[in-house]
Amino acid sequence: MLMIINNIADEVARSRFDRFTAPRIAAALDLEFEIRHLVSGAPMMPGDEHLAVVLSGSGLSAAEDNPRDGELMAAVRVFAERDLPILGICYGHQMVVRALGGQCRKAAIPEFGWKRVETRPDPIFDGLAEPVTLHSHYDEVHDLPADFEVIASTEECEVQAFRIANRPIWGVQFHPEMDHAEGQAMLDDNLRTEPQAPALYVDELQSPAQADANIRIFENFARAVRRPAAVL
Repeated sequence: MLMIINNIADEVARSRFDRFTAPRIAAALDLEFEIRHLVSGAPMMPGDEHLAVVLSGSGLSAAEDNPRDGELMAAVRVFAERDLPILGICYGHQMVVRALGGQCRKAAIPEFGWKRVETRPDPIFDGLAEPVTLHSHYDEVHDLPADFEVIASTEECEVQAFRIANRPIWGVQFHPEMDHAEGQAMLDDNLRTEPQAPALYVDELQSPAQADANIRIFENFARAVRRPAAVL
C-alpha cells in the first residue's frame, strides 16, 4: 500500500489532486494507495501495510512554521527509520529535508515555468535525458546533511533534487506528478495570481510529450518500493 500525503491547503486544488493526480502517481507505481490530508488531522504515521510514501507539494511555505509540521516530520522520520522508500515533491521535498536534518529558506530567485534541470546519474532519472520539468516555488532547501547527495540543479536553485546515499529516499523541487495539461493549468493560474510569476516565467518545453515523460520518475521510484537493493 502506498501512502500519499496531500499537503495542499486550498480545498479546490486539494480535491483536484485527490481525483486526478494521486491516481496518476499510484498507476505509475502500480500500487493500491490511500491519501492522508495534512489539513484534516488524520494520522500520517505508517502502518504495517504501507510500503512507501509520496509527499505532495503545497501552497504552504516550508520556510515558515505551519500547523502539523511536527506530525508530518515525525511521520517522515518513521518511514526513514523503517528504511521505506520516500519521495517528496516541492513542499514535500522541503519537509523531508527539514525532518532529516537540513534547512529550508526563501529562495533568492523563485521559479515558475517549464525549465530544464541538470541531472547527475541516479536511478530515479533512468530513461530521462535532460528533463524539462514544472516549477512553481518560492522556497528552497539548503545546508543538507553530509549523506544527502544533490542529483539535480538549475542555475537558480542548487538543490532541485536530492537522494540520501545508499537509501531509497529522494526529494524533487519540481513537479513530475503533473502531465502537460495539468501543469500548464497550474502555471496559467500562477501567471494570473502570483505577482512575481510573469517576470520569472520560463518555457523551455519543446513538446507536451516532454512534460508527460516525467512520470518516469515515479516508475523508477517503484523499483525502490519493490526491490530496494536494486537501486542502491
